[in-house]
Amino acid sequence: MKQKIIYNFTNIAPHYRSSLWSKLLNNLFFDFHFVFGENKQLNIKEINFKALEFREQNHKLHALKNFWLKDKILIFQTGVIKKCLFKNIDIAIFLGEFQIISTWIAILICKIKGIKVVLWSHGLYGNEPYWKRTLRISFYKTADELLLYERRAKKLLTEQGFKEEKLKVIFNSLDYDTHLKLRNSNDVKQSFTPDFFKDNHLPYLIFVGRLTRVKKLDLLINAVSALNETGDKINLLLVGDGTEKEYLKSLAISLDIQDHIHFYGSCYDEKELAKFIYHATLCVSPGNVGLTAIHSLSFGTPVCTHGNLSNQMPEVESIVELETGVFFEENSLENLKEKVKDWIRNSKSRESIRKECFKIIDTFYNPYYQTDIIKKL
Repeated sequence: MKQKIIYNFTNIAPHYRSSLWSKLLNNLFFDFHFVFGENKQLNIKEINFKALEFREQNHKLHALKNFWLKDKILIFQTGVIKKCLFKNIDIAIFLGEFQIISTWIAILICKIKGIKVVLWSHGLYGNEPYWKRTLRISFYKTADELLLYERRAKKLLTEQGFKEEKLKVIFNSLDYDTHLKLRNSNDVKQSFTPDFFKDNHLPYLIFVGRLTRVKKLDLLINAVSALNETGDKINLLLVGDGTEKEYLKSLAISLDIQDHIHFYGSCYDEKELAKFIYHATLCVSPGNVGLTAIHSLSFGTPVCTHGNLSNQMPEVESIVELETGVFFEENSLENLKEKVKDWIRNSKSRESIRKECFKIIDTFYNPYYQTDIIKKL
């Protein structure tokens, strides 16, 4: 069978997608190309294309220039239209963002040339204002098929009249192969007692990610304070940096729980992160939870976040109530405290919880599953 030529037109090359990009570029089932730009202002680590798995695939990596509104909203990409006009392409996969003017023009060209159009998108969140929902739906209707990050988005789109067979849920992934090796290594699995706290033998909660306002980490610190006051002694490890760091430190001091909270700072050492996450009791993300959930579950630690799915990221679907985590009432300190307390007192064995976490990652949230979905195009 002749290889299908697939061009994936996307915004940037984020480092967390290294594993997926490598597998797609090196897969013999199709001839896969990536077309992308950059934006240093986003402060997102990019893929290292000098790595061994990319060295022989440079001819399939195509750079373009991005034009951003206020350094955040992508509105045009040079080179996309030209490639759709003159390259031999069977399937064109575009970023599912309706504000990119060049994508609209490129889709029109693909339609005229008979190139299959696929949009890789979040789909609908369910909380969009009418005008945005209408625009998104109109944009999605230009595609022959949609790749979606979650089942909920698929359900919302079928309710809007989209045919189910045209909607494929591709989920998301991190560096699955590396995480798999680490979680099975003795270095990670062996007993670990953190030396960050005054009482290192207490169980600890963890958060890994940017310390920003949208993550609502002040709610978590207040919950830790409330738990310690009522005798449910627990520590908190915050791994990451961000604009809220100094405020959160001062909050911990004002609540007199600085001995129970450690600000580790940024960490890009996966072996260290694996150890921290693997031995935590629970990962808590009081605001929206994205890839933090996948990272945590990859090392067998369940996740707690709020249950208002309209204000969540698609990775929230990896959390199965009382199996791979727990949901609390959005913005409720009291409910967050109770849910964490209940989880700490959970009678299920840590090993059985770990297995449930691993199962959801091994089944759906990995680049092998994603590659199989793209093959179905």
